[in-house]
Amino acid sequence: MKRLFSPHGFACALMVLLCLGLMGKAGAKPVDWIVAVVNDDIILNSELEERVKAIAQMSGQSLASVAAAQMDLLKTEVLRQMIREKLTAQEVARLKISVSEREVEGALERIKEANGLDDEQLAEMLRREGRTLEQLKAKIREDMERARLIERVLKSKTVITEDQVDAYLRDQRNDPEEKRRLAVIFLPAGADATQRAAARQKAEEILAKIRDGADFAGLARAYSQGPGADQGGDIGYIKAKDLAGPLERVTRDLEVGGVSQVVESSAGFYIVKLLDVQRTDLKSVDERLREKARQELFQQEVNKKYEKWIRELEAKSFIQVHLAPPSEGS
Repeated sequence: MKRLFSPHGFACALMVLLCLGLMGKAGAKPVDWIVAVVNDDIILNSELEERVKAIAQMSGQSLASVAAAQMDLLKTEVLRQMIREKLTAQEVARLKISVSEREVEGALERIKEANGLDDEQLAEMLRREGRTLEQLKAKIREDMERARLIERVLKSKTVITEDQVDAYLRDQRNDPEEKRRLAVIFLPAGADATQRAAARQKAEEILAKIRDGADFAGLARAYSQGPGADQGGDIGYIKAKDLAGPLERVTRDLEVGGVSQVVESSAGFYIVKLLDVQRTDLKSVDERLREKARQELFQQEVNKKYEKWIRELEAKSFIQVHLAPPSEGS
């Protein structure tokens, strides 16, 4: 973000301060100051303080209880968000995005209905929050305009394919019926550290032979002291959810035919081969579950695109930040 005043930006800021009477007498500390210039807009310290206070209240904290270092960090993050809001509002204006009064009233009615509020209850809620009805409507309008901006700039360019939905559902490991057919070579650890070290070394030697092309089943018959050794280590199909943690994790991303690294457990050392996988046909998954996955993927993609878009907007905008008040006599 650019950090230097342009002559136009400085003149604009100075005029605002003079008009608001915020500069005070010569040499006196200002009662308010500009903490950010965002293209042709400004953000005053009083606006930042008000936002920070509201956030602290919502979190159940008083400003006095927030440590100085935490307060500096909070102000920096809040100001960053306010700058992004200014940039977004400027884009809304540039693209001539508008929301009618009727649409705002409709959104307000939906808010009241969702929260079970009548007009009197809404007025009481706003009174407790220190807000007016007009301020609430302004916030509703702002949120709707921002949503339409994101719809135009980002959502219309975001497409989620069925293959992405399938991959997402698979990655979530939500299939309770997934079964994996495994073959294992198991070497017991022994009674002491020396025996454990020897067992690990032997397991690594066996794995090296497998990597060099040796037959897994033959090595299992020769060396394994675990279940299924006589069948080349084949222990059949086991539900993924029933596998011991280390074996579930190590076989989770194996391709069929793939062999794991040496897996250590308290009992000894495993080498695991994934022989087959039986999964639920993802195309037959409840459409509500698929739609939920699709929406989650869509929102993730929009969030990533929004972050990229807003960073690019910040980079090409004139932004000057001054969190500390001007020094006396400046």
